[in-house]
Amino acid sequence: MKKIAITQRLVENGSYSEMRECLDVNYSKLIYACGYLPIVLPYEVAFESYFKNIDISGVVLTGGNDLNCCHKSSLSKKRDLFEKKILKYCIENDIRILGICRGMQLIAEYFKSDFKQVYNQVNVRYRLKINQNSKYRDSLNSIKIVNSYHNFSVNKLSDQMVVSATNENGVIKAIEHKNYKIFGQMWHSERENPFNENELNFIKDFFNFDIGRAQKLK
Repeated sequence: MKKIAITQRLVENGSYSEMRECLDVNYSKLIYACGYLPIVLPYEVAFESYFKNIDISGVVLTGGNDLNCCHKSSLSKKRDLFEKKILKYCIENDIRILGICRGMQLIAEYFKSDFKQVYNQVNVRYRLKINQNSKYRDSLNSIKIVNSYHNFSVNKLSDQMVVSATNENGVIKAIEHKNYKIFGQMWHSERENPFNENELNFIKDFFNFDIGRAQKLK
């Protein structure tokens, strides 16, 4: 069974000084439903040891917390730095990366994109408009309507990346890197109950994607 590493959000306990790692239980449930074994990454352990001692096939950068550039806080800054190190390591070692919501934004910022505040994007559903030049278009075309829970959106996307999908109003909802095995989505597949079969299939396809076939789709 392939192993997929998952990052966590950070929260601060209000009653006394304690920083906590936390993760929606549905993330691990989602990855397991896709046929993979979830491996949750802690902040205070060198993540490289997980990759060197466990055969990890991919990484999910999860949601929760705003990016520090959107809403400055010590927790956001710590998380940004941690996940950017993971992103750099994965690029250097040809490991697939899937970003969900904040995870997509982290990817976009890493490649020098910027952001804007958006409204009416929390707890709503919308129809995806797929870029037919996306190398993941075949899998994305099966996903019709998805959820939305975010207050910031990519404004100007890096030239290194491609918009994979938007909503009907042009808000960027998915991105991919032109060369690396990196994809980001703003919708939360883990929040669907039951999980959406087409979204599960997309995650499966992404972590098993034949990059040679992808090049032919461009």
